[in-house]
Amino acid sequence: MSPYPDWLNPGDNAWQLIAATLVGLMSIPGIAILYGGIVQRKWAVNTILMAFTGFSLVLVVWVLWGYKMGFGEPVQIGPGILRAAIGHPHTILGSDNQDRASIPLLDGLMPQFRFSQTTLAYFQFVFAAITPLLFLGSVIGRISSRSG
Repeated sequence: MSPYPDWLNPGDNAWQLIAATLVGLMSIPGIAILYGGIVQRKWAVNTILMAFTGFSLVLVVWVLWGYKMGFGEPVQIGPGILRAAIGHPHTILGSDNQDRASIPLLDGLMPQFRFSQTTLAYFQFVFAAITPLLFLGSVIGRISSRSG
């Protein structure tokens, strides 16, 4: 008797989780410490906390609405590409997310995933979270170059 569903590959699942965790470590504390070192000493803690706060806010938005809007069933709002631009906003909290991961718009265009929907949500989250942190870096660079 196997403790896993027949479609779940423990190696694929482990690799997705490891890769996502490495990106998360690059974001927090990696980017936070980098940006804290760019600014003047009096703004270092504030800058580090801005990075932590941004990462945390993206986590909340991602879990409550973002993941399903990006990777859920599309809302058909218009012609052409607009038919699949966004998905129905919905939370990923609950016990119904342990099924096989899938991206509805890519069904049939690529091999099926062999890990769970929650693993895919975590993997995509860390990339969604690092994006505003990279934007924060451009703002931090401008602040530190103007102030003396």
